[in-house]
Amino acid sequence: MPEAATDPSRDVILSTLVESYNGPAWHGPSVREALGGIGADVAFRKPGADRNSIWELVLHLAHGRHLLTSRTLNGEIDPFPRAIREPWWPVSPERADPAAWEADLALLDDTQTRLLSAIRNATPERLARVPAGADQSIARQLLGMALHDTYHAGQIRLLALLAVG
Repeated sequence: MPEAATDPSRDVILSTLVESYNGPAWHGPSVREALGGIGADVAFRKPGADRNSIWELVLHLAHGRHLLTSRTLNGEIDPFPRAIREPWWPVSPERADPAAWEADLALLDDTQTRLLSAIRNATPERLARVPAGADQSIARQLLGMALHDTYHAGQIRLLALLAVG
């Protein structure tokens, strides 16, 4: 029988989230490194009708951070500032507007800052809490966000390469 997993420490959570988001990361590009130099036109482009664009992934990452910040703060947070089309996925932009792209990149950075602040200020009991309907503690979900970042940073890098040929 496997041994039960222990919750990661606050320091491990914070350092892993910072590495996966800002870099440098040994595994490949961080989220922000993968997004470097991508403009609205490339971010808006989809590889297929039923596939996500880089821009949609950015909103997805921002929304995920918002959800985990809410869980960490026990729901004491303002609503996400974009409409949601399905769980974890905000409504897609309608056109490649450079100002809107920059605003959504700023939203992603803001949600990262808020998430890190919530983690720094959370009590150990809050981090150890398993939310209703979940099978993982807040601490394990937060560490999972770093793995989620790594996955999507790779997608972003590949989508950018496909877009520019």
